[in-house]
Amino acid sequence: MDQLPTLLGVVVGGLMSYVVGALTERSRWRRQQEIRWDGQLLQAYSDYGHAVKECATRYLRLAAHHGLTDHPAPLEPTDAELEQAAAAESRRAAAVEALHLLTDAETAEAVQRLNRCVWHLEWLARGQLPGEPSSWAQAFHEYRAARDEFYERARRSLRVAEMGPIREAPWPPPWRPVRDPSDR
Repeated sequence: MDQLPTLLGVVVGGLMSYVVGALTERSRWRRQQEIRWDGQLLQAYSDYGHAVKECATRYLRLAAHHGLTDHPAPLEPTDAELEQAAAAESRRAAAVEALHLLTDAETAEAVQRLNRCVWHLEWLARGQLPGEPSSWAQAFHEYRAARDEFYERARRSLRVAEMGPIREAPWPPPWRPVRDPSDR
């Protein structure tokens, strides 16, 4: 009986040591998993952002050929150029798949909105919707707002500090002649 407190102390100490070790190991494993998935998510966001930008740039250049906007290098909608635009759209669609696996609901909604804006640009640029400079300008403005929202949500999901307010640069820039009021 004299050794019972000592025996209990050893058992409790051993139990506490096991619990602390298990919790520490579990915490370390979770941190490693977060780092691993955050890296995958960052790459998925980057791939998607690049694919969206490529699509929007192609559609902008195709729209310039139709007179919907000014661009210094308009693209004539030849079969080859339309095939390149389709390939860019395929890359954008493929990039979305990784986001469906990795991202949170808020960012997934921002991705959906951005996709719809990109498709609107595509339909205008390909002539599948009747367009004029003002409708292009509105669609492009909506695309830019959706793109900004996507990046804001992506940064939040990665727990990256907010950039803070960015002064909106005038568009078109002062050095570029304005074709008509819808360019603004």
